[in-house]
Amino acid sequence: MAVTGSGIGTTTVRCLGARDADAVQRLHARLDQHDSYMRWFGPQPKQLTAFSGQLCECNDRRCALGAFIGEELVGVGSFAVLDGVSPTTVEFALVVAQDERLHGIGTLILDRLEAQAYRFGARCMVAEVMGENAPMLQVIRERGWAHSLRRDGSTLHLEVKLHVAE
Repeated sequence: MAVTGSGIGTTTVRCLGARDADAVQRLHARLDQHDSYMRWFGPQPKQLTAFSGQLCECNDRRCALGAFIGEELVGVGSFAVLDGVSPTTVEFALVVAQDERLHGIGTLILDRLEAQAYRFGARCMVAEVMGENAPMLQVIRERGWAHSLRRDGSTLHLEVKLHVAE
């Protein structure tokens, strides 16, 4: 799937594989301190190489999608199946390069991530969002998910039911 990006060209979203681990690492390494805190709820992991490799292992328990403008990875959305939760539930995360935000890339990734999770058999997606993460909260409002947020201290718990897209 492709969509016009930020004037640079076309954004392509596809499943990530082992060959993309270095690009995932570079994307996360470019996050500033604030963005790292929003993504990790603390400092960036010291083992970013190991994290990037694991993120790119798509199987029946997890999946990661990358948004590319040309050859550059500008966003990643991922989910992992939660054990012992019924209906089948996945926890998801999303990150978009700072200079590519507000161009629809996060929304595009989430559209594809929802569809992929549903194909995996998931019927619910959950995420923890920092209460001060204004860009993500804007995406949540735009998707009509605001009613699915529950405050838990400084974080918000998001739980979204998945439905078949007609």
